[in-house]
Amino acid sequence: MKRLIFTVTTIALCAYHTHAQQISPGALYAASGLGSGNGVSVNWVLGSLNTFSDISALPVRLISFEGKLNAADLAELHWKTAEEVNNLGFEIQKSPDGKAWDLIGWVDGAVNSQKEHSYKFIDQDFNTTSYYRLRQVDMDDSFTYSKIVSVIPEKESLERLYVYPNPSHESKLKVRTPEKTVKLFIYDAMGRLVSELDQPATEETISLPYKGVFTIGIETPVGNKAVKLVYQ
Repeated sequence: MKRLIFTVTTIALCAYHTHAQQISPGALYAASGLGSGNGVSVNWVLGSLNTFSDISALPVRLISFEGKLNAADLAELHWKTAEEVNNLGFEIQKSPDGKAWDLIGWVDGAVNSQKEHSYKFIDQDFNTTSYYRLRQVDMDDSFTYSKIVSVIPEKESLERLYVYPNPSHESKLKVRTPEKTVKLFIYDAMGRLVSELDQPATEETISLPYKGVFTIGIETPVGNKAVKLVYQ
């Protein structure tokens, strides 16, 4: 009978440690690690696909990116960098839903800088809720995405929900809703659904079946909101 002899060779693997970076909304992953063993050292970096990270290998350290509605009712974007290395500039991208993106502008970067820089961009075609992100481009055409911010026009803001009169001594009331409201709900104090209206107008007249405390709620593309109503 033949004997089979197996030789097991032990391989020393490099010891290493990793740490995950904070993940911003829409980001996939960012991490880095350092290790050594058997005279071999390893440095590695995984950059995020949708965020600026403070990993030193990345060319730009973005310290803020914000969007707001300005006095002219246009979307105004502001961002700051604390450090830039070979930064060609920033593409400004816009989306109606946070999924499909269009290029709407460009802002030159400082290329190389250790100073804080502030940038601004105004979307002159802003007329509905929009999502924005930056695509930071290096001199070698590599790039990194920022987090996503949204800007909501006043006509679509949840703050437009208003019920009057409140409290009321009449069963019929007026409800003002934001544009693009998907649903309008009315619940009584027991949590029972009293009425539901799809695609309501920006101003509706509602009727309450009996006296008591009610909740008027709306569902919109930018979020949901509810207010209490008293019918005395």
